[in-house]
Amino acid sequence: MINFLAKILGQLMRWIYDSLSNGMVEPENISFYAISIILMTLLVTLITIPVTISQQKQAEQTQKIKPKMDEIQKKYAYDPQIMQQKMQELYKEEGVNPGLSSCLIMIFQLVILFSLFRVMNDTQTYVFPEGITNIRKDFYWVPDLTVRDPYWFGLPLATSVSQLAVQLFTMKTNPQMQEGPASSMNTMFLMMPIIYYFLFRSLPAGLPLYYTMSSLMRLIIMVIMHFTIKKPKANTIEVKNEKVNHKTSKK
Repeated sequence: MINFLAKILGQLMRWIYDSLSNGMVEPENISFYAISIILMTLLVTLITIPVTISQQKQAEQTQKIKPKMDEIQKKYAYDPQIMQQKMQELYKEEGVNPGLSSCLIMIFQLVILFSLFRVMNDTQTYVFPEGITNIRKDFYWVPDLTVRDPYWFGLPLATSVSQLAVQLFTMKTNPQMQEGPASSMNTMFLMMPIIYYFLFRSLPAGLPLYYTMSSLMRLIIMVIMHFTIKKPKANTIEVKNEKVNHKTSKK
């Protein structure tokens, strides 16, 4: 599976590179090789847009039913097992599956990352079988994207910052990650950007370039979705509760 995807990514990158080199003049500070990685990231992100949209919709839907979630947590605080059962019933009733889309995104990203790792580690096999000695592979301060970034504050740090932004936005817009058992995982999620930094410090710089661009594009999609999805009117549930209480008091 990984090898198959690596071949596809290699062919896609080669097609982009040939299209650029045949019709454009190579910029001074950024090579066609780097631009090919960026454009390949854009195309891969476009393919995953349905999953990203689904993930954000699930987060927004979970936000809408948060008052009901709070009510269940209060009512069944004495028994976590019953509370979890009632939560699952609520999710099923409201058509919410907050964990599935996140898992799909994570699995897809890991598969692509491992596949791209092969491409970056063996560019000559997957992208340029005729040889890469005469091909520029620079990206501004990085002289060669097939080797590690020479600076600690370069692409690995950019990867960590962009991934941290994605994690924080996800946690902010998904109430399920703010309370209950899932909240205990927040520390792990926030530690991942640090792990990414040290991981990418020793890997070919093309990998953090891909991952940084991927995280930024995903964040942009999530922000757009957050502000365009129609939200329920504020205090709707509180108003309903007030009406019920008012009727009860009259009786």
